[in-house]
Amino acid sequence: MSSAIVSAAVCTDADTGSFFELANRAGRSCLARAGVSSDRIGLVINAGVFRDSNISEPAVAALIQKRLEVGLEYSTGQLPAFSFDLMNGATGVVHALMAAQCFLAPGEVEYALVVAGDTHPSTEREREDFPYSVSGAAILLRSSRDAGGFGTPHTTEIGDAARPTAWVDLDAAGSDGRNALTLRGGTGDPLDAAEQVVRACLADEGIDPGDFATGKAVLLAPAPVPGFRERLAYRLGMPSTAIAGVHPAVGDPYSAAPIHAYASAAAEGLLDAAGAVIFLAADDSTAACLAYHPLPLATSGSVAELRTNHTGG
Repeated sequence: MSSAIVSAAVCTDADTGSFFELANRAGRSCLARAGVSSDRIGLVINAGVFRDSNISEPAVAALIQKRLEVGLEYSTGQLPAFSFDLMNGATGVVHALMAAQCFLAPGEVEYALVVAGDTHPSTEREREDFPYSVSGAAILLRSSRDAGGFGTPHTTEIGDAARPTAWVDLDAAGSDGRNALTLRGGTGDPLDAAEQVVRACLADEGIDPGDFATGKAVLLAPAPVPGFRERLAYRLGMPSTAIAGVHPAVGDPYSAAPIHAYASAAAEGLLDAAGAVIFLAADDSTAACLAYHPLPLATSGSVAELRTNHTGG
Protein backbone atom coordinates (compact mmCIF):
# COMPACT_ATOMS: atom_id res chain seq x y z
CA MET A 1 0.00 0.00 0.00
CA SER A 2 1.05 3.58 -0.59
CA SER A 3 -0.66 6.97 -0.62
CA ALA A 4 -2.33 9.13 -3.24
CA ILE A 5 -3.24 12.81 -3.27
CA VAL A 6 -6.98 13.21 -3.70
CA SER A 7 -7.55 16.97 -3.54
CA ALA A 8 -6.16 20.24 -2.26
CA ALA A 9 -7.58 23.63 -1.37
CA VAL A 10 -6.43 26.99 -0.03
CA CYS A 11 -8.34 29.74 1.73
CA THR A 12 -7.32 33.40 1.81
CA ASP A 13 -10.70 34.85 2.79
CA ALA A 14 -10.28 38.42 3.95
CA ASP A 15 -13.10 38.37 6.52
CA THR A 16 -11.00 36.56 9.15
CA GLY A 17 -7.44 36.56 10.39
CA SER A 18 -7.83 33.34 12.34
CA PHE A 19 -5.67 30.47 11.13
CA PHE A 20 -8.07 28.06 12.83
CA GLU A 21 -10.97 29.34 10.74
CA LEU A 22 -8.97 29.58 7.50
CA ALA A 23 -7.67 26.03 7.93
CA ASN A 24 -11.20 24.84 8.70
CA ARG A 25 -12.55 26.43 5.53
CA ALA A 26 -9.71 25.03 3.42
CA GLY A 27 -10.19 21.59 4.95
CA ARG A 28 -13.94 21.56 4.34
CA SER A 29 -13.43 22.73 0.75
CA CYS A 30 -10.82 20.03 0.24
CA LEU A 31 -13.19 17.32 1.49
CA ALA A 32 -16.13 18.67 -0.53
CA ARG A 33 -14.13 18.63 -3.76
CA ALA A 34 -13.14 15.04 -3.11
CA GLY A 35 -16.65 14.00 -2.12
CA VAL A 36 -15.29 12.61 1.16
CA SER A 37 -17.19 13.05 4.42
CA SER A 38 -15.37 14.07 7.60
CA ASP A 39 -16.23 10.77 9.31
CA ARG A 40 -13.87 8.95 6.92
CA ILE A 41 -10.79 10.93 8.01
CA GLY A 42 -8.52 8.95 10.31
CA LEU A 43 -5.64 11.41 10.64
CA VAL A 44 -5.23 15.19 10.80
CA ILE A 45 -1.74 16.75 10.77
CA ASN A 46 -1.17 20.47 11.24
CA ALA A 47 2.06 21.84 9.78
CA GLY A 48 1.24 25.50 10.40
CA VAL A 49 3.63 27.50 12.57
CA PHE A 50 2.09 30.85 13.54
CA ARG A 51 -1.33 30.58 15.14
CA ASP A 52 -4.05 32.52 16.91
CA SER A 53 -3.07 33.90 20.33
CA ASN A 54 0.20 31.89 20.33
CA ILE A 55 -1.79 28.87 21.48
CA SER A 56 0.41 25.87 22.26
CA GLU A 57 -1.98 23.65 24.23
CA PRO A 58 -4.04 21.85 23.19
CA ALA A 59 -2.43 21.00 19.87
CA VAL A 60 -3.63 23.20 17.03
CA ALA A 61 -4.36 20.04 15.03
CA ALA A 62 -6.86 18.98 17.68
CA LEU A 63 -8.62 22.36 17.55
CA ILE A 64 -8.86 22.16 13.76
CA GLN A 65 -10.01 18.54 14.00
CA LYS A 66 -12.86 19.71 16.23
CA ARG A 67 -13.89 22.44 13.77
CA LEU A 68 -13.86 19.93 10.94
CA GLU A 69 -15.94 17.51 13.05
CA VAL A 70 -13.47 14.70 12.47
CA GLY A 71 -13.67 11.74 14.86
CA LEU A 72 -15.46 13.57 17.67
CA GLU A 73 -17.36 10.50 18.84
CA TYR A 74 -15.71 7.24 19.90
CA SER A 75 -18.37 4.58 19.60
CA THR A 76 -18.98 1.29 17.83
CA GLY A 77 -18.86 1.76 14.08
CA GLN A 78 -17.14 5.15 14.28
CA LEU A 79 -13.67 5.59 12.84
CA PRO A 80 -11.28 6.79 15.56
CA ALA A 81 -9.18 9.78 14.48
CA PHE A 82 -5.73 10.92 15.51
CA SER A 83 -4.34 14.45 15.19
CA PHE A 84 -1.04 16.13 15.97
CA ASP A 85 1.12 19.15 15.13
CA LEU A 86 4.27 18.70 13.05
CA MET A 87 6.03 22.06 12.96
CA ASN A 88 9.28 22.45 11.06
CA GLY A 89 9.17 26.00 9.75
CA ALA A 90 8.61 26.33 6.02
CA THR A 91 9.32 22.63 5.42
CA GLY A 92 6.63 21.25 7.72
CA VAL A 93 4.27 20.19 4.92
CA VAL A 94 6.95 18.05 3.26
CA HIS A 95 7.58 16.20 6.51
CA ALA A 96 3.83 15.95 7.20
CA LEU A 97 3.28 14.25 3.84
CA MET A 98 5.88 11.64 4.74
CA ALA A 99 4.36 11.15 8.19
CA ALA A 100 0.90 10.73 6.66
CA GLN A 101 2.18 8.08 4.27
CA CYS A 102 3.51 6.10 7.24
CA PHE A 103 -0.03 5.90 8.59
CA LEU A 104 -1.66 5.28 5.20
CA ALA A 105 0.69 2.61 3.87
CA PRO A 106 -0.40 -0.14 6.31
CA GLY A 107 -4.00 0.49 5.23
CA GLU A 108 -5.34 1.06 8.73
CA VAL A 109 -6.13 4.71 7.93
CA GLU A 110 -8.09 5.36 4.73
CA TYR A 111 -7.80 9.15 4.55
CA ALA A 112 -5.39 11.69 6.06
CA LEU A 113 -5.73 15.46 5.96
CA VAL A 114 -2.69 17.75 6.18
CA VAL A 115 -3.36 21.41 6.95
CA ALA A 116 -0.99 24.37 7.09
CA GLY A 117 -1.03 28.14 7.21
CA ASP A 118 -0.01 31.06 9.37
CA THR A 119 -1.33 34.21 10.96
CA HIS A 120 -0.05 36.88 13.30
CA PRO A 121 -1.05 35.85 16.86
CA SER A 122 -3.21 38.96 17.14
CA THR A 123 -5.16 37.65 14.09
CA GLU A 124 -4.81 41.15 12.61
CA ARG A 125 -4.21 41.05 8.86
CA GLU A 126 -1.73 43.14 6.86
CA ARG A 127 0.62 43.81 9.75
CA GLU A 128 3.91 45.37 8.68
CA ASP A 129 5.81 43.35 11.30
CA PHE A 130 4.54 40.01 9.94
CA PRO A 131 6.17 39.08 6.61
CA TYR A 132 3.97 36.10 5.74
CA SER A 133 0.62 35.91 4.01
CA VAL A 134 -2.34 34.93 6.17
CA SER A 135 -3.98 31.81 4.79
CA GLY A 136 -5.11 28.26 5.43
CA ALA A 137 -4.46 25.28 3.17
CA ALA A 138 -5.33 21.60 3.14
CA ILE A 139 -4.34 18.54 1.15
CA LEU A 140 -6.17 15.22 1.34
CA LEU A 141 -4.44 11.85 0.93
CA ARG A 142 -5.83 8.33 0.82
CA SER A 143 -4.42 4.87 1.17
CA SER A 144 -3.85 3.44 -2.32
CA ARG A 145 -2.63 0.27 -4.00
CA ASP A 146 -2.17 2.02 -7.33
CA ALA A 147 -0.20 5.19 -6.63
CA GLY A 148 3.56 5.29 -6.33
CA GLY A 149 3.29 7.59 -3.34
CA PHE A 150 6.15 9.65 -1.95
CA GLY A 151 9.85 9.02 -2.28
CA THR A 152 12.73 9.83 0.04
CA PRO A 153 12.82 13.37 1.48
CA HIS A 154 15.93 15.45 0.88
CA THR A 155 16.73 18.24 3.32
CA THR A 156 19.44 20.73 4.13
CA GLU A 157 20.07 23.42 6.70
CA ILE A 158 21.85 26.70 6.19
CA GLY A 159 24.11 28.47 8.66
CA ASP A 160 23.13 28.51 12.32
CA ALA A 161 19.64 27.05 11.89
CA ALA A 162 19.41 26.29 15.61
CA ARG A 163 19.03 29.97 16.46
CA PRO A 164 15.41 30.95 17.12
CA THR A 165 13.82 32.97 14.34
CA ALA A 166 10.48 33.61 16.05
CA TRP A 167 9.61 34.07 19.70
CA VAL A 168 7.64 36.18 22.17
CA ASP A 169 9.67 38.86 23.93
CA LEU A 170 7.89 38.71 27.28
CA ASP A 171 9.65 41.78 28.66
CA ALA A 172 8.51 43.89 25.71
CA ALA A 173 5.07 42.31 25.44
CA GLY A 174 4.15 42.65 29.09
CA SER A 175 0.60 41.44 29.62
CA ASP A 176 -0.04 41.28 25.87
CA GLY A 177 2.03 38.17 25.19
CA ARG A 178 -0.87 36.37 23.54
CA ASN A 179 -0.81 38.93 20.72
CA ALA A 180 2.95 39.51 20.48
CA LEU A 181 5.56 38.05 18.15
CA THR A 182 9.18 38.84 17.37
CA LEU A 183 10.67 37.64 14.07
CA ARG A 184 14.29 37.48 12.98
CA GLY A 185 15.20 36.35 9.50
CA GLY A 186 17.96 33.85 8.79
CA THR A 187 21.14 34.56 6.86
CA GLY A 188 21.02 31.79 4.29
CA ASP A 189 20.11 31.90 0.60
CA PRO A 190 16.89 29.94 -0.09
CA LEU A 191 17.88 29.57 -3.74
CA ASP A 192 21.13 27.80 -2.88
CA ALA A 193 19.37 25.41 -0.53
CA ALA A 194 16.49 24.79 -2.95
CA GLU A 195 18.83 24.01 -5.82
CA GLN A 196 20.78 21.59 -3.66
CA VAL A 197 17.79 19.55 -2.47
CA VAL A 198 16.06 19.51 -5.87
CA ARG A 199 19.16 18.21 -7.62
CA ALA A 200 19.60 15.54 -4.93
CA CYS A 201 15.94 14.53 -5.23
CA LEU A 202 16.01 14.22 -9.03
CA ALA A 203 19.20 12.16 -8.91
CA ASP A 204 17.81 9.86 -6.23
CA GLU A 205 14.51 9.37 -8.06
CA GLY A 206 16.16 8.93 -11.46
CA ILE A 207 14.03 11.67 -12.97
CA ASP A 208 15.25 12.96 -16.32
CA PRO A 209 15.44 16.79 -16.39
CA GLY A 210 13.93 16.58 -19.87
CA ASP A 211 10.68 15.34 -18.33
CA PHE A 212 10.06 18.85 -17.02
CA ALA A 213 10.15 20.33 -20.52
CA THR A 214 7.55 17.84 -21.75
CA GLY A 215 5.22 18.18 -18.75
CA LYS A 216 5.83 14.66 -17.47
CA ALA A 217 7.30 16.16 -14.30
CA VAL A 218 6.35 19.34 -12.43
CA LEU A 219 8.25 21.17 -9.71
CA LEU A 220 6.23 23.00 -7.04
CA ALA A 221 8.08 26.05 -5.77
CA PRO A 222 7.37 28.22 -2.71
CA ALA A 223 7.79 32.00 -2.62
CA PRO A 224 10.34 32.92 0.08
CA VAL A 225 11.82 35.74 -2.03
CA PRO A 226 10.52 37.72 -5.05
CA GLY A 227 11.07 35.98 -8.38
CA PHE A 228 11.98 32.71 -6.69
CA ARG A 229 10.33 30.48 -9.32
CA GLU A 230 12.02 32.15 -12.28
CA ARG A 231 15.42 32.33 -10.61
CA LEU A 232 15.25 28.68 -9.56
CA ALA A 233 14.28 27.64 -13.09
CA TYR A 234 17.35 29.44 -14.44
CA ARG A 235 19.66 27.71 -11.95
CA LEU A 236 18.23 24.29 -12.71
CA GLY A 237 18.18 24.80 -16.46
CA MET A 238 14.43 24.19 -16.63
CA PRO A 239 11.72 26.14 -18.43
CA SER A 240 9.93 28.35 -15.92
CA THR A 241 6.64 26.92 -17.20
CA ALA A 242 7.67 23.57 -15.69
CA ILE A 243 7.77 25.11 -12.23
CA ALA A 244 4.47 25.91 -10.52
CA GLY A 245 4.78 28.70 -8.01
CA VAL A 246 2.65 30.84 -5.75
CA HIS A 247 0.78 33.71 -7.38
CA PRO A 248 2.61 37.00 -6.69
CA ALA A 249 -0.60 38.50 -5.29
CA VAL A 250 -0.58 35.88 -2.52
CA GLY A 251 2.89 36.82 -1.27
CA ASP A 252 4.71 34.28 0.88
CA PRO A 253 2.30 31.81 2.55
CA TYR A 254 5.26 30.23 4.42
CA SER A 255 4.20 26.86 5.86
CA ALA A 256 1.30 26.54 3.41
CA ALA A 257 3.38 27.40 0.32
CA PRO A 258 3.73 23.80 -1.01
CA ILE A 259 -0.04 23.34 -0.94
CA HIS A 260 -0.61 26.74 -2.57
CA ALA A 261 1.76 25.71 -5.37
CA TYR A 262 0.08 22.31 -5.77
CA ALA A 263 -3.38 23.87 -5.93
CA SER A 264 -2.19 26.42 -8.49
CA ALA A 265 -0.61 23.70 -10.63
CA ALA A 266 -3.80 21.64 -10.51
CA ALA A 267 -5.96 24.63 -11.45
CA GLU A 268 -3.70 25.41 -14.41
CA GLY A 269 -3.79 21.82 -15.66
CA LEU A 270 -0.06 21.30 -15.12
CA LEU A 271 -0.64 18.02 -13.29
CA ASP A 272 -2.82 16.38 -15.93
CA ALA A 273 0.10 14.58 -17.61
CA ALA A 274 2.61 14.62 -14.77
CA GLY A 275 4.01 11.33 -13.56
CA ALA A 276 6.18 13.03 -10.95
CA VAL A 277 5.31 16.03 -8.82
CA ILE A 278 8.22 17.48 -6.86
CA PHE A 279 7.25 19.22 -3.63
CA LEU A 280 9.76 21.89 -2.59
CA ALA A 281 9.74 23.96 0.59
CA ALA A 282 12.37 26.52 1.51
CA ASP A 283 13.14 29.59 3.58
CA ASP A 284 16.38 31.31 4.54
CA SER A 285 17.20 28.63 7.11
CA THR A 286 16.39 25.30 5.50
CA ALA A 287 14.96 23.49 2.48
CA ALA A 288 13.27 20.17 1.82
CA CYS A 289 12.26 18.34 -1.34
CA LEU A 290 10.02 15.30 -1.87
CA ALA A 291 8.87 13.49 -5.01
CA TYR A 292 5.30 12.28 -5.40
CA HIS A 293 4.42 9.65 -8.00
CA PRO A 294 0.71 9.36 -8.86
CA LEU A 295 1.62 6.00 -10.42
CA PRO A 296 4.73 3.82 -10.01
CA LEU A 297 7.61 4.58 -12.35
CA ALA A 298 7.50 2.65 -15.61
CA THR A 299 10.02 -0.15 -15.97
CA SER A 300 11.82 1.88 -18.64
CA GLY A 301 12.80 4.39 -16.00
CA SER A 302 10.86 7.29 -17.51
CA VAL A 303 8.11 9.01 -15.59
CA ALA A 304 4.78 7.19 -15.78
CA GLU A 305 1.81 9.15 -17.06
CA LEU A 306 -0.74 10.36 -14.55
CA ARG A 307 -4.11 8.63 -14.65
CA THR A 308 -5.68 10.03 -11.48
CA ASN A 309 -7.56 13.28 -11.05
CA HIS A 310 -6.11 16.29 -9.29
CA THR A 311 -8.23 19.07 -7.87
CA GLY A 312 -7.24 22.27 -6.15
CA GLY A 313 -7.61 25.99 -6.10
